[in-house]
Amino acid sequence: MWDSEPVTGSDLIASTGLTRATVHDVCEDLTHRGWIHEVENQREHGGYRLGRPARRYSFQPMAGVIVGVDCGQRMARATVADLRGHPLARHDRAFSSPEHTTEERLDVLGRTIHEALTAASLTPDRVLAVAVGVPAPVDAEGRTVGTVNEFWERMNPDIAQHLTQRHGWTVLVDNDANLAALAEGWQGAGHDLKNYVAVLTGERIGAGIVEGGHLLRGARGGAGEMRFLDLLEGVGNADGLAKLARQWAREAVRDPEAHPSSFLRQLAPEDIDAEAVFAAAAAADPLATEVVERLGTRFARITSALAALLDTERIILAGAPAPSYAPVLRVIERELSQYAHPPFPEVVASQFGDDIVSVGALGRALDHVREHALDIALPGATSAEPLPR
Repeated sequence: MWDSEPVTGSDLIASTGLTRATVHDVCEDLTHRGWIHEVENQREHGGYRLGRPARRYSFQPMAGVIVGVDCGQRMARATVADLRGHPLARHDRAFSSPEHTTEERLDVLGRTIHEALTAASLTPDRVLAVAVGVPAPVDAEGRTVGTVNEFWERMNPDIAQHLTQRHGWTVLVDNDANLAALAEGWQGAGHDLKNYVAVLTGERIGAGIVEGGHLLRGARGGAGEMRFLDLLEGVGNADGLAKLARQWAREAVRDPEAHPSSFLRQLAPEDIDAEAVFAAAAAADPLATEVVERLGTRFARITSALAALLDTERIILAGAPAPSYAPVLRVIERELSQYAHPPFPEVVASQFGDDIVSVGALGRALDHVREHALDIALPGATSAEPLPR
């Protein structure tokens, strides 16, 4: 019923195998709790039919809302959606610097969520769940502890506890690459697969791993962390494609002898970003093409390592510039056979761009609401008694 059009009691009886009395009792209870409502019966084509018209029920997608948040190093993005996952409003707020304090991080996060709710003309009491993605490993309790990594601990200063205590919300915190993987499985390139890897490739590289249809988290939430790339020959660190594209192109344009006819030379070095590099490569710009060759060869090595470790079906390159990754994909496809044995995983680019973590966060929040629906008291419900299970 979550995603369907209005259904009749007979439809529910047929799909559940329950008796008519039980189905209508449950529907009455769900109506009182605010999850569904009874809609007016409609005769087919307006023709007259004998007998009592069938009772029809419809899910209430605005019975409450969910919030998905991408809380990165540089900014927070909050998206409010209804209970079918349809976005209603979004708000972004930047941090003062990438090295902002934990106090600023928590303050900006809360403000961003409230401003997104205001943009949707909603009050905070309508929120049933908030999911937040952070660039750090996260354990089953939503915490980042015991990492001996100041950056990770600053990215997740017990966000779940803070938002719950301050605002009373149910809060789910997860690693940003894990949420990227959930986004691809929900609405993206992993939708038809049980084994795939979503790799965030912006400033740093992190992976969300789905195996047998389940997200792999590890004992402390560290599955998919890519620190091993420090040891991988020809790679040496976990810097992302977007960072390296920008960095290598800026270095090249400062060399007066490197491709003097390049379009990128028309830009000031500080104005060259990853999107400009990939766009120029798609237009066969020689300097950008050289950068893309280096990126593709580098990521072919990374792909071969993931393929050897995970034997996955598909690797999805995600992040803000991902829709422009076609030139890089061509190099990876060409070079992969030098580093891996067939069968090779398919390597594709995500189409979500910079929305991917917030989309995955919405999916995570929606899954939580659906799993715990019978325990949630909706705003304005006339009954809060738990349903029999």
